[in-house]
Amino acid sequence: SSLSSSVLQGFTCTSIRTFQKTHINNLIKACRRKGNDKVTLVESQLTCMSYYIQNSSDVTDFSLIPQDVLLYYQYSSVPVSRCRDYFQQLADADFSVFSSALSYKKTELFTNAKSCLGINSTSLTQEQVSVLGNMCCTLQGSYIQDSDPSILEKLKNCPDLTEEQAAAVQTLLESGNTPYGAPSTWNLQTLKDLGMLPLYLQSSFYQHFNKVCSCLLLSAPVCSCLLLPGCTVGEIDQVTISDETFPFDYTDIQQFNSCLSATTVKDNLDTLTIKLDEEDYLRVVLDKLNEVRTPLKLQSVQVQLLGPASRVSTAQDISHWTITELDTLSALMSPSDGQWNAQQVISRYLSTPGNSLGSAELNAVGGENLCSLDPQVLKNILPQSLRSVLSTDLDSSSSSSSSTRSSTRSSVPVSTYQLMQPYLGTIHSALHCSITLISS
Repeated sequence: SSLSSSVLQGFTCTSIRTFQKTHINNLIKACRRKGNDKVTLVESQLTCMSYYIQNSSDVTDFSLIPQDVLLYYQYSSVPVSRCRDYFQQLADADFSVFSSALSYKKTELFTNAKSCLGINSTSLTQEQVSVLGNMCCTLQGSYIQDSDPSILEKLKNCPDLTEEQAAAVQTLLESGNTPYGAPSTWNLQTLKDLGMLPLYLQSSFYQHFNKVCSCLLLSAPVCSCLLLPGCTVGEIDQVTISDETFPFDYTDIQQFNSCLSATTVKDNLDTLTIKLDEEDYLRVVLDKLNEVRTPLKLQSVQVQLLGPASRVSTAQDISHWTITELDTLSALMSPSDGQWNAQQVISRYLSTPGNSLGSAELNAVGGENLCSLDPQVLKNILPQSLRSVLSTDLDSSSSSSSSTRSSTRSSVPVSTYQLMQPYLGTIHSALHCSITLISS
């Protein structure tokens, strides 16, 4: 458990193949962390861990298993007497990690939860909502509008809401039977307390607010209401951004937030992402873009300009990005913008009909990102595409490298290494993740 989260994130079935079962179980247990220390794992890692846990008699306490691993746990192995404990431990899991191929498991989990918790209608009690936790993010609108108001607090943790879910949230809020009171009593504090939920609600929701806030809402997105008392240092515009001292006059992140409008971000995105390098400032830029995306989407031309700002994005941010073109995928994969887990970006690209992982896409993705893909996605890569990537430009360096084959590894000329360097990561990942593709 003393291992860092970044080390634990390197867990793969291949890397632990020679470990003793006890050591594997201890490693899996060490991945159960919360908050900022949470170990971010992708589906291939989670299914691997679930396999080892499922076939181990050493792990019998659900509270010791990483919550996201429990998503893939074989429910038939859960004793009826302990099913409630299982779902309580599952409450903090991230249900958005499911790939499209395994998305059916969300429905399957709720079906089992209904049986375990005695849910026989769409009216969930406060206790049932508490046990379900983040599973509430997967529920249909009928459950949301009919359930105990505490479900709103669970929905604040969702990476995204469907139109049906958002409509149900608004219906529940406007009923007046929630801790937020009757619509006639709502004010700016109400908007703050609702977190990100207002961003998904219809314009009719804002008609319940006082005239001051309504005036602000008519001229700018809802977040503008939350930035009061406002900018005191000086509004940021194109001239400000082009000044060589920018952003050093805005060392207070709150002032930077207040003085930077969403319109300015939209019109100067390329310059901003070049000049800003601190995560807090880049996060503000993303938040401003979220205010102006239409309709609830960030267009390809904007996504291509995100640069290092993309590396501070959340799953919710990415879910609103338009990633249908190869140019957009290539821009997001630029290694100069930093390392990140690009699985969701690649999955969004592949969700567009007609898109696939051909030679051009594989070159854009790069070898280091191949292992973050779902096994099912890797299986769909055409062998000829993978071979093409592995052989591209290597022929041009074969003559110079052949002369050094009889020498020691340390004697490879620098010029030859520089030619091969861009492909070393791809070759390693391909051999590591897709050896069956190469041999087929």
